[in-house]
Amino acid sequence: MPDFSSTRLWDVHAHPFLNRGAVTPDEFLRLTGFGGGWEPYFAEAGIEATPELGAEINEWKRNTTWHKLLVRELSNYFGCERSLDAVVAARNAAVASGYKDYVTALYEDAQLDGAVFDDGYPLPQVDMNAMQAEMGIRCAKIYRIEPLIVSLLKQDLGWSEFSKAYDDALNKALTEDGYVGVKSVIAYRTGLDVSPLSRTTDQGFVALDAIKRGTGGGAVKKLRDHLLCRALDICSEHGVPMQIHTGMGDYEVNLVLARPAYLMDLLRFPAYRMTTVILVHMGYPYQREAGYMAHVLPRVYCDMSEGVPFSGMGAAPILREILEMAPLHKVMYGSDAYTVPEGIYASAKIGKRIVTTVLGEMVADDVLTAAEAQDVGEMILNGTTKRIYNL
Repeated sequence: MPDFSSTRLWDVHAHPFLNRGAVTPDEFLRLTGFGGGWEPYFAEAGIEATPELGAEINEWKRNTTWHKLLVRELSNYFGCERSLDAVVAARNAAVASGYKDYVTALYEDAQLDGAVFDDGYPLPQVDMNAMQAEMGIRCAKIYRIEPLIVSLLKQDLGWSEFSKAYDDALNKALTEDGYVGVKSVIAYRTGLDVSPLSRTTDQGFVALDAIKRGTGGGAVKKLRDHLLCRALDICSEHGVPMQIHTGMGDYEVNLVLARPAYLMDLLRFPAYRMTTVILVHMGYPYQREAGYMAHVLPRVYCDMSEGVPFSGMGAAPILREILEMAPLHKVMYGSDAYTVPEGIYASAKIGKRIVTTVLGEMVADDVLTAAEAQDVGEMILNGTTKRIYNL
């Protein structure tokens, strides 16, 4: 059977944070809970944030299998009672005694060497240099295009100025600012049904003109589609990966238009056949689509984030399904954890167990030899991420 007890990890997908100091149990519950769905969601509908509503939100966050596993992992680490109150008290004491030492020890227990952080969330951006100074792991970063698009749309720019500023920002990020890749969350904005013909410069020109004049139905989608294509072009030019959000997200995501299959025409277009693209979150709940696409499109990969850890007890079945067709060297461990260091930690512990379980089953079913399973697990947990990001 494979044994990953000494295997180091790289998390291919996380979000940056700084030391928050002590937090209450309710705050910790909200900070580590998946997706949206709390007071801002109700506030948008004019619903008052009452204590009763807060209690309802806390109850649903506390009753997810992800939360149960998070508390389990942290209670094991601290050697304390398996309860939210006990875990938070222990982490607050550890933070007070020295945040950097605490995080370093926490991540060493998880055998975590580094993570690739999307610093486009949260906004305003977290100071990545300050975060690196607080962490005991390497903090690589990828450049999210959506904040750039919003910023440029606020300026009174013609198409030539707009397109040059967009290209310049991405090129600078990849050549001067230390970014190792690019990311888009266009699934949240206008969906993944992007035609490869959107790459024509004329589409960008016409769309921006329509937006500026307020005359074009669908102009924002046409502009975003064009800029996604341009980002793919730039990634190809620099030889870096492009992450594209697929599948699950918070309550804002259009889950129907976030299906990975919508990207098929775009990613098999001749201009993008050599572009490395990562289908983020395995497209969950459409993970079989993502696995299929990784099989038939040579430069398409999948990460395990959100399925691990936020699906809780569902993480192993998700990985089994994606490995039905995805080449074994094209799946990468990731968490999509954020806000506090404990999410990345618990996800790493859960992720390693899930990989051990699923690959162990493949050995038991005589799909893989023990040696092959060991090699596959090493690739999933760190090797593939380090290879495609040149880490």
